Amino acid sequence: MGSKREKELSKKLVIERRVLFACTVMIGLSVILWIAAVSTDWWFTVSGGPNGIYVNETKRFFLRSHSGLWRICRTTYNTTLGGGVAVRAEDAPVNVTGRVVLFTLERDHGLLNVYKELSYEIKKRNKDLKRENSTPKSNAAEKCKFHAMFPADTNIRLDPSIDKTILNYTRSEASFSIISLMLMILGFIFSVYTFRNPRYMFKRLAGVIHFLTCGCVLAVIEVLINSIEYERKHLPFTFPRGATYSYGFSIVLAWLVFIMLLVSGCAFLLYSRKRKGNKAPTEEIAMADEPTIIGR
Repeated sequence: MGSKREKELSKKLVIERRVLFACTVMIGLSVILWIAAVSTDWWFTVSGGPNGIYVNETKRFFLRSHSGLWRICRTTYNTTLGGGVAVRAEDAPVNVTGRVVLFTLERDHGLLNVYKELSYEIKKRNKDLKRENSTPKSNAAEKCKFHAMFPADTNIRLDPSIDKTILNYTRSEASFSIISLMLMILGFIFSVYTFRNPRYMFKRLAGVIHFLTCGCVLAVIEVLINSIEYERKHLPFTFPRGATYSYGFSIVLAWLVFIMLLVSGCAFLLYSRKRKGNKAPTEEIAMADEPTIIGR
């Protein structure tokens, strides 16, 4: 009976070691994935549609943007007519164009064919303008800039892409992302140490750190989601009216890190129970889980 019981305890110990080893590997992978998520600019993307959305502040058409915790990249373009003035098809100077064409046709063809030729020329001009606005934009340009964390009050008033509320969101995202990374590295170190010292208190400590890190990662995700909603309602420069948004691969990595941390925290707490005396699979674990008197 004793031999059979020892085999069962040894089998459970092997399973425990394998599970905790897998969780430790996941924590190490989480560090890499979290660094990748935090350092990339694809947490969410905003699209202005195939033709873009006209933004009054820049006098350009907004095509798309992708944003991260530290930086935002916007792609815009402008359509030009002759002198390089940005216009839309519906803003084309039809009346002026008509008068110019009328004068030219009167001079070259006489009055008999004026109205027929004039109608044809105006329709042709409008079709050319619409075709120019519906084809891929050769002058589209992408511009990236880092989020201003602590701008002066004057810059806040002049910059249409920020206000005090969105600054608080941005600072919170940046702060919790750094805290998460530090806790993640600390949790990985304690997870590795549990294999050197199997005492239950180190497993509990590692599990608690994993849960704290999990909460910080969730805070980053939730703050980002709320900031998107705020920008959609209050910052038309960053999120033009009529634009749509979608989440990018960076936030997918963040959710994956959250799940791995949650699973690892549960596993370390589950296997952190005390096993003293005949409940311990080995004498080493039995001695490690005995009460320790810390003297001076």
